[in-house]
Amino acid sequence: MRNEALRLARKRRGWSQRELADFAGVSLSTVELAERGEAIRIDSIQRLCRCLDASPEALGLLGLPAEEGSGRALAEDLRELMAPAGQELPPLAQLCAQDLLAAYQRGIRALQDLYFGGAPAQVEALLPLYREQIMLLAQSPTLSQAGATALAAQAQLLTCELATDREDFGQAARAGKRALELARRAGDRNLAIAAWIGLANLHFHQRQSVAALACYQQAVAHFTPAVTPLLKGRTYAGLAEVSAMRQARQEALRARELAYEHYPQRPEEDPAYSYQRSSRYSLYVFGDAQTQLFLGQPKAAEKALQALEGETSDPEQEPITRVDLLYYYAQVRLQQGSMEEAGSVVAEAVQLAHRLGSRLYFNKLAEVYERLRERWPHERQIGALEDLFDPW
Repeated sequence: MRNEALRLARKRRGWSQRELADFAGVSLSTVELAERGEAIRIDSIQRLCRCLDASPEALGLLGLPAEEGSGRALAEDLRELMAPAGQELPPLAQLCAQDLLAAYQRGIRALQDLYFGGAPAQVEALLPLYREQIMLLAQSPTLSQAGATALAAQAQLLTCELATDREDFGQAARAGKRALELARRAGDRNLAIAAWIGLANLHFHQRQSVAALACYQQAVAHFTPAVTPLLKGRTYAGLAEVSAMRQARQEALRARELAYEHYPQRPEEDPAYSYQRSSRYSLYVFGDAQTQLFLGQPKAAEKALQALEGETSDPEQEPITRVDLLYYYAQVRLQQGSMEEAGSVVAEAVQLAHRLGSRLYFNKLAEVYERLRERWPHERQIGALEDLFDPW
């Protein structure tokens, strides 16, 4: 018999079976079994109950089939396991949880450094392990629970960014939504806004301008004096970019002004920088250069890129940022009609994108290359680039 109580509890949260599994720290097959009314392990029942903040009885988990004569023992075991659910652990366990949280925080920051430092494959290998362990800590009744929930949101934000770069848009969307839910559970408005930014960026790369605009508008709607300048500046930079994409010129220019107004001079000192790795690069490139390109102003876009290079060395230190900058320079040269420079920039950028395993930028550069071929169909330099765009 299907377990309607568990299914309805999940639906009330607006979660899919996959989302419940991730939040509870169990496998998808465990959730599927439980909702079909089949037996699952006691520790899995405990995790589901803590995640959904309900008793085993309320979730219909005490009546699951078990070996004959074991129903009473199962119920007693569950009540014993769930008894401490709202209580603090002993001091020694609290200290262990705090030590674990500190270690996981260092680990997530190291993974962020690896990602921006050009080692996404290492991040792909390690990040799922951190996500799982952090979620387990977030579900434990310790003094570290709120901090662990916030860190779990940060892990999902990194997952969203990495999956977007890999063009695994389905996983990116799931991770962005999980980050938003976890940020809300942690009561962290800044983290929630970072999740809206991540989802907006995902929609932007999918050319879903309406959805991207809605995400940025949600972020702005949640602004309070407590929201950090970096998050406000990054939101307005994205809003300018998306508005220009939609050819809403006045809205784009107004958002650009607000981005310059709010963006901190030293973003790395902003409290949100540890998880919202947006340097001044994001201001000059997304809020200004890309906005100007969408509005057909390549000279203004080039000026913004030059100002960026005079202020920050991020593109030289971070390969993923370097390929992004080259992509925008290629668009500037294309709009300016500079064939040789455009071809040279595209060649460098696509090789770097391939080395980083970035499907996102490989495909974006392939689109630029097609525009080059349309404009200069008989030029040898452009034709020579074709070998760089062999199927992935």
